[in-house]
Amino acid sequence: MSKQRSFEWTRKKRYVLYGILTAIGIGLAFYEAETNSNWKNSKVWNFDSYQADTIPPNFAESETDPTPGLWVVKADNSAPSGSNVLAKLPGNDNLDYHLQIMPDSPSIHFAEVKVNFKIISGQKAQAAGLVLRFQDKDHYFVLMADAMDSRFSLCRLEQPYLICNYERQASISTGQWHTIKANVSAEGIGGYLDDKLLIRANNQAYQDGQIGLWTKGGTEAHFDDLELNY
Repeated sequence: MSKQRSFEWTRKKRYVLYGILTAIGIGLAFYEAETNSNWKNSKVWNFDSYQADTIPPNFAESETDPTPGLWVVKADNSAPSGSNVLAKLPGNDNLDYHLQIMPDSPSIHFAEVKVNFKIISGQKAQAAGLVLRFQDKDHYFVLMADAMDSRFSLCRLEQPYLICNYERQASISTGQWHTIKANVSAEGIGGYLDDKLLIRANNQAYQDGQIGLWTKGGTEAHFDDLELNY
């Protein structure tokens, strides 16, 4: 065997070994997150303690939109719990993304996060998501459910680009409640849609950060029961 072929074979073996070790590491990280029931802290935002058609205290300061008032507590009799939800209303702006960061969200490193969502409508986009590892409005992750393109994605915003390296085809119906869940660890992020694991991402960018809610473009969506265990 020539030296060139020997070098190429050795390099291929290194890549295979690296892939195996990476897969094992990701698997162990998600297994630990999935089976860890000894969370020390938990927070739940169900929005039922707020009056309908109002903005909860401190929420306006944690909204990244330049025009406030698009994130409002609304009554929704179909809500999974109680009668109120946090609604992202359609706006007349040209923003690509809308974010509502939970004002009292801790900066998490290892956690389980889940939320119920319902996409109502949207002319140019119909996508809603769960914000993870939020650093600022230009640097964060989002687990995105896109009803228009029938996909579930983990994307990283690194302004000006939304980089979606992890995507799966998925059926997401408008007017119906769905669930997004994320297992977050130092090794990566696991993404669930309606309790089905669709994404395993070995991505260590933005190691910790706050959580929040997200919509694309003029999407109108409702969110309920945002739960954080950490």
